[in-house]
Amino acid sequence: MSQTATHEVRCRCGATVSVFCADSINAERHPHMRDAILSRTLHVFQCAACLTSISVEKSLLYVDLGRRQLYSMHPASERALEREHGDALIKIWSTAVGDQAGEAARTLFDGETFHVRLCYGLEELREKIVAHDAGLRDLVIEALKVEAMAEAEELRKLGVITLRFDGVNAAGQLVFVAERATDPPTVLEVGLVIDRARYDALAALAWQDLLARFPGIAAGPHVSLLRWTIGS
Repeated sequence: MSQTATHEVRCRCGATVSVFCADSINAERHPHMRDAILSRTLHVFQCAACLTSISVEKSLLYVDLGRRQLYSMHPASERALEREHGDALIKIWSTAVGDQAGEAARTLFDGETFHVRLCYGLEELREKIVAHDAGLRDLVIEALKVEAMAEAEELRKLGVITLRFDGVNAAGQLVFVAERATDPPTVLEVGLVIDRARYDALAALAWQDLLARFPGIAAGPHVSLLRWTIGS
């Protein structure tokens, strides 16, 4: 079941705003919360004092048993705690549906492959959901980002630190939007459209070869270009 709680946040105008945020999301039981992530409206509020939009970045656990997804999301500012967060996520997976789960869960999910990922920021959580729905491997997508960012000098001039996978267009191309390192991160309208053939060329490589070519792009349940460029 999804769990929510009241949190007090401070607006830029100085006003204290009481908001209702999710601590965990069961997407199968509460699809409207999944929709809010995809529409970029989850944890977005308006200050009653100045009418400014407030985006709240907080930790949450995202579970979708139907799609076999288990994602742990933390604010981007907590990236240095990757090892601690990763260990905690693996423990949750193990006791909930893995080798240490109860008999009922083991019977229900025996042999099932779960997509278990550690994410930093709602945009990273969102693109894991979008990529998984599209049947695309996130390790390949992150490797594709590395190549694309190296070629896109105009994005670097805008202060873009990464690209976010936004979906597949009618022509079958992969659509990415750009993200700047603000607090919370800002998604720009500008981005890139990349032919599916480039994804397929990287997808043809074994995951070991991808990690050898792009060292540091993944560790444990965390798969992200920002592991390489920012470090963990």
